[in-house]
Amino acid sequence: MRALLFLVAAALLAVPLRAQQIVAEPFPPAKFSTLTIERDESKGSTTTLQLQGDALLYQTTQGGKVVQSLTLHPSDDDWFAFIQALNGPAKVYQWSPKYEYPGQGTSWAIVLVLGDRKFQSEGVNEFPLEGNVSQPQANPASGPSVPFQLFWQAVLKLAGKAPQAK
Repeated sequence: MRALLFLVAAALLAVPLRAQQIVAEPFPPAKFSTLTIERDESKGSTTTLQLQGDALLYQTTQGGKVVQSLTLHPSDDDWFAFIQALNGPAKVYQWSPKYEYPGQGTSWAIVLVLGDRKFQSEGVNEFPLEGNVSQPQANPASGPSVPFQLFWQAVLKLAGKAPQAK
């Protein structure tokens, strides 16, 4: 609620939002104008999610060949759940712009734009640290961190690819 009041006050005062404010505040319940998410596994598989107009394009490739390509139309409830997941325990809005650890491993990139607010984060062989997501995990052998896994589950759920609860 406080973030929404801040946005209304900023709009009324015509005060532009700075990058620090964009990253420090949760995502408001609004639609993205830009959404690009990519995850490239070291084994040659890539998953991409990209917003084009009202459609969400989901694509997986293996060895450079398209394995699956879908055009999705998430409902308002789907978008709301996605934003809630970003704001929840994953705290995506607090992630650093870049996470990198030497060596080969998973690479990923996120670009989200809501009105005049832009968020971008990426990683190579590195993920946000559980408990302090603005810091790197610094242990690529342990794989994706819990915050990244929560984020990725939200991505898969938005794309209709999350495992169904029994």
